[in-house]
Amino acid sequence: MQIGFVGLGAVVETAYLPALKRLSSQPEICWGFDVNPDRRLPGVQCCESLASLLAKPLDMLFITTTSLQHLPILEAALTFTVANIVIEKPVVATLAQISRLRVLLNDPDSARRVLALDHWMARAGALKLALGELDSSWQAENGNPPGQPLITSLQDIVRIDGFLQEPSGFNEKGEPVALNFATGEIDTRQLHHPDGVIVDIGTHVLAMLRETLHHCGGDNFLHLEVQSAKDRLGVPITQGDLQTAEGEAHLFGELCGIPVNIYLNKYAGSAGGQKGIRLWLRDGKIISQDRERSGEVVELIDGRQTLRWRKPGAVYAHCLQDCILGANSVFTQAPNNVAQLTQRRIEEVEALLQLQQQLRGPH
Repeated sequence: MQIGFVGLGAVVETAYLPALKRLSSQPEICWGFDVNPDRRLPGVQCCESLASLLAKPLDMLFITTTSLQHLPILEAALTFTVANIVIEKPVVATLAQISRLRVLLNDPDSARRVLALDHWMARAGALKLALGELDSSWQAENGNPPGQPLITSLQDIVRIDGFLQEPSGFNEKGEPVALNFATGEIDTRQLHHPDGVIVDIGTHVLAMLRETLHHCGGDNFLHLEVQSAKDRLGVPITQGDLQTAEGEAHLFGELCGIPVNIYLNKYAGSAGGQKGIRLWLRDGKIISQDRERSGEVVELIDGRQTLRWRKPGAVYAHCLQDCILGANSVFTQAPNNVAQLTQRRIEEVEALLQLQQQLRGPH
């Protein structure tokens, strides 16, 4: 297999390449192109231009540029013969780009080749527990999985919550500063609108929530509102502010007719680190999925009793192995689902971009 990357930034260096090294079937050749010719990564053979990369006999192309550049790169890639194209989240950056993307994907041949990726959509432990399908890759800590499904229809779920509460540090002024998700080091970037939490990390949570409900029989209904949104210093975002990035936000609404809350925070301090979902069931049980100590943890909470299962490994490694490049790649095992997955990611980004419009005013 030959794969290519357009954009050789932090996500490729700290997430994709380490994940590829852990795959049982690594790519034979890894090509790359970046607009900065000095940006090179070990194990990636760099091309001098985008066209020279796209002309390679690629089995799969990953578009890992800044989000604003995703669409023009995709438009160029679709004119070549790349079999499969994977676009990092968010699939596009503006409402105008969403309109252009939908026109582009009206062509069935293009739609089957393009997967809008959010690696959190591969975090399916809570779903597997709910459906009675938790397999041996999940290590039991204090009990065996239930012998039957915990839900048999969507009506068994009364509420679903999603959360991404990232730990943060402090600068010399005592102000909260974000930490790199992979290294834990201080992130020196100064984020500005539109790169606040609503779109930047809200995409992760929303993808995980919707994939879970979709596989439980849910439809595509999606309605969200902003309960609150503040900058990294805790100051509320106001109408007309087109500069300040949201550092935290609480979104609420409905997915498939089920009440939903989404809690986002890039500056949760030392108490942060929660990344996952909770399903509140009609019989009083709670199914939870989170990340702890570099692994996924699923819990079944039933009154005072909590059963736990753990699956070690990085999220990107699971996503690439289980969904993209491994034996169960969606492109080979369920090619008809590729366009549907991409459509759901587009709907989510559109909803989040519309929330930013409502929060700040038309722009």
